[in-house]
Amino acid sequence: MIRARQLLRRADAYAVMSVALLTCAILLAPMLTRSMTLHMLAHIPLILAAGIFMGAALQVSAWPYRIARRPILRSYGKYNEYGVPGLLMCTFVAAYWMIPKSLDDVFLSSAVNIGKYVGLVLAGIVLFDSLRRGNSVIKLFFLGNFSWMTAIVGLVYQDETQRLCNFYLLTDQGMAGRGLVALAVLLPIAWLWTERNWIRQMLGNR
Repeated sequence: MIRARQLLRRADAYAVMSVALLTCAILLAPMLTRSMTLHMLAHIPLILAAGIFMGAALQVSAWPYRIARRPILRSYGKYNEYGVPGLLMCTFVAAYWMIPKSLDDVFLSSAVNIGKYVGLVLAGIVLFDSLRRGNSVIKLFFLGNFSWMTAIVGLVYQDETQRLCNFYLLTDQGMAGRGLVALAVLLPIAWLWTERNWIRQMLGNR
């Protein structure tokens, strides 16, 4: 009973954090989408983080277990057993939002703008669940691919002499490219720090 209450409080805390992050993303959207750098490296990750915390809330709460026998959830758990399909989907979502036209479409269509929020929240939920299911080798594989893709896109943004986004200046495009390259470097460092015990164990077994 005590553990159930603790899990409920944790689920509530994660849900509140998710709602708070999503609210910030909505209220700060005019400011965070004013520049290409903030749009790609602040606004989009903020919405994704809201989905990650929502995924944590759903994982901790009791109601997913009560409906776990439903066919759809059984199929999802079966095909995403090691998190590979979910991580692949999240990689495609990340690649989509690195395309300049995707950023332009947000300003041209309210449907695309709403789809950005919905899609990134769902991607965050799937990302949390997939990272929980995947082992360190799978995580490293997808992190390496994501970092490589991010670095390449960042270099293209910096080297391109023409504007790729109609709504952003060329100088902002170069700054966004440098930010993406920095992200491609910092993410693996952060992962290595969090997985240092696993790395030590692997090196010790050699």
